[in-house]
Amino acid sequence: MPQLIGLALIGGLVWYGYRALKREMARINRETREAEAKAKSKTVLKQDKDGVYRPVDPDDE
Repeated sequence: MPQLIGLALIGGLVWYGYRALKREMARINRETREAEAKAKSKTVLKQDKDGVYRPVDPDDE
């Protein structure tokens, strides 16, 4: 009987760890997508005097 209780405790810990890992992965994924969207929306290219396109911060214009 003690083996069954130990196995149940280990199974519960594994299940809890898996759920915590899944939550953390979702949080990181959400933050990454938000950062990519923010960076993509702010990127503006402007042609310089020498004909090369360079990124410009739209807030500075």
